[in-house]
Amino acid sequence: MQIHSAFRQALPYFPAQLQIPLSRIPAEQAAEIQEIRLRLGRNLHIVMHGAERAVTKEGALTAEPAEALQISRQIIDTTFQNLSAHSLHSVLGTVRQGFITIAGGSRAGLCGTAVMQQTSIESVRAVSGINLRIASERIGCAEAIAARLGGASQLGGLLLAGPPASGKTTVLRDIARILGTQYRVSLLDERGELAAVTNGQPQFSVGLQTDVFDGYPKAQAIGIAVRVMSPQFVICDELGSEDETDAVLQSLRTGAAFIASAHAGTAEELSRRPQIRTLLQAGAFRNIVMLHPGVRCGEIAAVMPVRQAEA
Repeated sequence: MQIHSAFRQALPYFPAQLQIPLSRIPAEQAAEIQEIRLRLGRNLHIVMHGAERAVTKEGALTAEPAEALQISRQIIDTTFQNLSAHSLHSVLGTVRQGFITIAGGSRAGLCGTAVMQQTSIESVRAVSGINLRIASERIGCAEAIAARLGGASQLGGLLLAGPPASGKTTVLRDIARILGTQYRVSLLDERGELAAVTNGQPQFSVGLQTDVFDGYPKAQAIGIAVRVMSPQFVICDELGSEDETDAVLQSLRTGAAFIASAHAGTAEELSRRPQIRTLLQAGAFRNIVMLHPGVRCGEIAAVMPVRQAEA
C-alpha cells in the first residue's frame, strides 16, 4: 500500500511556534498522524492510531503535560486567519457548519462561541478549538474490500460504516480510483475532502473516468450527476439527511449504483438511523462494510449482506 499524507502540506497554516516543532516529527510518525488538535490554554496534541499525544517544543511526542507546547490565544487566532486565508467571508458557508477545508483535502473542525441570527448560526467568534484532520491517500486500501465482494464490478450498492477516524473517506477515495480505471464514476465531494480539487483538478488519485462534483450539496449533486454525466457508479460520503435520502431513492431507477459512507460504530447502530434504514429497505445498498477504528484505521471489521445486517 502506498501512503501519501497531507501532513506537510498543512504545516504552513500554523504559526512558527507550531510549524517548527511539528516539522521535527519524524517522517514515519508524521505519515500516521490523523489529527492536529489545538485547544485554547491547553497542550498541542496530535492523534495517531486513535490515541492522543502531546507535542513538545522539540517535536517529540509525550504523555507528560508539563513538557508540551501550550496553545495561546494568539496561536489560535493566527491559525484561524491562515485557514480562512484572512477572509472569513470567503469561507463563511462552511464555518457555519463548523469546518474549513484547506488545500490538499485536510479539514479543520472549529469550536467557539456561536453568533446566532434568530435560530441559525451566522458565524463563530472567539474560536477556542481547532481540530485539523489530515487527509491521507492510501492507494490500495480498498483492494481487500473489492476482493471480499468478488471484484470491482461488485462494489456497487456498498455502504461503508464506522466510527469517526476509522478511514471511511480514505477508503471511499480508493474505491473511486479502482472503479474510475474502467467505469464512469461521479464522485460527490461536498466538503472538498475526497478529491481535494484545486483549479478544477483533483489532487488525489480518483480514477481516469471519475467526474468530481466539488462543493455541491449532496442532495443536489446526486440529481445533477445522474442526469448529466450518466455514471455507472455514484460515490459520496456521510449520507444521512432526509433530502439526501430522497435524492438517492429518486435516482435508483436510473441504473447508477451507489457507494456511500455513514457514521456508525456497529450494524445495530446503523440500522437505528431512520434515513439509513429507509435506504436499506429500499434496496439502495446490497452490502455493508464495517471498518475498524483507531490503530486498525481503514481495515475491515466485517462484511455483511444487507439482509444479514437487518436480521
